[in-house]
Formats: sequence, structure tokens, C-alpha cells
Amino acid sequence: MHTRAGIPGQAAPGLRISASGVAAVLVALAIATSSIVFSEPAVADVLMLGIIVGVPVLRVVRFGTVTLANLCLWLGIVGLGVFGATFSDTTFSSAITHQIVTLYLVLGAVVLAGYIADDAEARFRLVMVCYVVSALLATVAGLAGYFNLLPGAYDLFTNFGRARGTFKDPNVYGAAIAPAMVACAWVMLREPALRARVALLFALPLTLGMLLCFSRGAWISVAVSLAILALVAFGTSRRRTDFRRFRNFAIAGTAAVLVALVGVLQVEQVRSLLDERASLDQSYDNGPEGRFGGQEKARALIIANPLGIGTHTFRSVHHKEEPHNVYLSMFLNAGWLGGLLYIVAVLATLAVGFRGAARRTALQGPFLIAVAAFTGVAIEGCVIDSDHWRSFFILMACIWGLADAPVPMRDPTRRREDPAL
Repeated sequence: MHTRAGIPGQAAPGLRISASGVAAVLVALAIATSSIVFSEPAVADVLMLGIIVGVPVLRVVRFGTVTLANLCLWLGIVGLGVFGATFSDTTFSSAITHQIVTLYLVLGAVVLAGYIADDAEARFRLVMVCYVVSALLATVAGLAGYFNLLPGAYDLFTNFGRARGTFKDPNVYGAAIAPAMVACAWVMLREPALRARVALLFALPLTLGMLLCFSRGAWISVAVSLAILALVAFGTSRRRTDFRRFRNFAIAGTAAVLVALVGVLQVEQVRSLLDERASLDQSYDNGPEGRFGGQEKARALIIANPLGIGTHTFRSVHHKEEPHNVYLSMFLNAGWLGGLLYIVAVLATLAVGFRGAARRTALQGPFLIAVAAFTGVAIEGCVIDSDHWRSFFILMACIWGLADAPVPMRDPTRRREDPAL
């Protein structure tokens, strides 16, 4: 212990570092850097190790029934995936590595859920603010690359003429910024006027980045998520200013998207790529070696192999790539039981999230943001392999943590009326 003026035992004045403060810094850094994934393990993965080990040691977690029940489900999924790896004659090593990474992401989600549950409102806000920051970092990089604003930026931050930001793939980038757009939309609809205007400023580059990633799955995902958010928010509103704000932002948002579309469509490269991505009649979609042909092969293999064929065996032996459907991939990796457990885990998380979003409590807004965004990710899993997406596990952790938190019952609409925008 430091002493003051040589007096033994008397603590010197200075900065007091609390356990919750240290945990908040760890979580904030991990979430804010979650979009920087040029290579793996990424910076966020190293920081997540600090969360997994450090946050429980700091005793700022609250593990509830929902989180522990889902942990059991995921341990079953991973265990069955490890068993399925024994059928991977040519890919056993990579299959085991894949399952270890899954377990790592699950443990990170469990600890993050426990951290949120211990002080739900404040910590959910911390997570989402840092997530929006992360999405903005990726988007700034993506736009700098797409418009070639810096030397070498185009090659670094784009892929096949599509913005990918600090991700390895444009589809993953689009899916990752969708939850940030949902969070901004909620702030625009329900938060005080100043915060709403700031959220609008953040949403504009995110929207442009979403458009320029040319990811059909991400477009569908964000559209579904925003539709859920708007319908529930509109249906639960009781204040006149909420309805006016909803109308104003709906008009402004539609106008902004139309202006952005008109602007980027003046570029021939953008126009031709948009025409291509808007169509499902592409060589990489059709035919026995295309995406849909691969999914047909996957379904046949699932029926013929109740115990699965092991992770990565499909792309190594049966097709040139994974089936572009996370649900089919889980059945291939972990057999019928593992695939069913994965579906149960997703549906249970959705059920818990929608239940929380339907209840008029202090956590209704956080629940709605998390479950609306998670629904979009779950649906997008039908057209892409999302089993190792960090955004998937972060959103899942948010729902689990909110569900396990003690919730003071109050009507979130009973507040001072904010000035209409």
C-alpha cells in the first residue's frame, strides 16, 4: 500500500480502479475491435480470452438459467461435432480446430451474457455503443477502399469490386454492420432528440456501406431486422411524439436510401454489379457445382449419414465449397442430433428475445434491438455459413444476459416527452 507523507498505513490519494471498471475496459476493447478480422486469431479473439478468464475472476458476472441452459445445448453441439470429426479422414485436424474455435466463441458468449446480466441496462448500452463504433471503423475502411481514397486502400478493403472493410469477405462485413444499423434505428425512434440526430449521422455511412458490399443475404437480413424493430416499436408506442418521429424518420430514411441509390447508380461499375447481385440466375448459384447444387448434395448426405460426415469433409470431398447454409452445415458436422440441437439453440434464443421484447419493462428496448438483429442473422444463416460469426455470438450473449437479469417492471414510455424531430 502506498503511504502519504511517510505516515504508515494511510493510503495516498489517487486513481481507484474498480473491478467493474477493468471488466468494462476489456469488454469495450473486445467489442470495438471485433470488426478487425483480416486474419485469425484476430485482436478481438485475444481480448476475448481476457474476458473469458478475467471477468469471472473479477466477480462482475451473474450466470442465470437461460445462459446455463444454452451452455449445455452448445456443449452438446460441440461434443457431437468432435465425434463427427472422427469421420473426417482427410480433414480431422481442421475439423477439431473448428470445434475448438466454436467452443471458444461459446465460452466468450456465456461470460459476456453473465457480464450483461449483472447490470443489464448500462452494460448492454456499453456493448452496443462499442459495436456501433466497430461497425463504423469497418465501414470507414470499406468506403475508403471502394472509392480509392488512400493509396492501396482499394486492394486492402474491397473484394471483387465489393466493399469488405476490415473483414475478409463482403458478405460477412454486410452481416456484421446490420446490427449496428438496427441499434441506430432504435435510438432514432425512441431516444432523446440529440442522440437520435447523432444516430442518424452514424446510420448514413453504414447504409452506404451496406449497399456497396453487394451482399444479398445482408440486404435481406437488415430489411427483416428493421421491419421487426419498426413494427414492434410502432405497436408499443403510446406517445404522440413517437408517432411523429417514426413518420419523420421513415420519410427521411427512405429519401436518404433513394438519394444514395441514385448517386451510386451513376457509376457504371456499381450499376452492372448491382444488376448481377440482384439476380439469382448466376453461374455460381445454378448447376450441380453451384450453390444450390451444393445444397442438394448436402441434403442427400445428411439423410444418408445420421451421425454426420465431419467438419470440412463436404468441401474437401463432395463439393468445392461449404453448402452456404449454416443449418445444413451443422447437420453435416454434428449429425442429426447436433443439427437439431443447433436449431433448438437458435429458436430458444429467439423465443426468449421476443418474450422480453413483448414485455413492458425497462429492458424492452434492449431486448428488441438484440432480438431484431439476431433474427436477421438467423435468417441469413439459410444462405451462408454463419457458425463462426462474432456478431452471431455477441447478439446471442446479449439476449441471454438480458433474460437472466433482474428486471424492475416499469413502462419505458413514461418519460418526459422529447422534442419532436
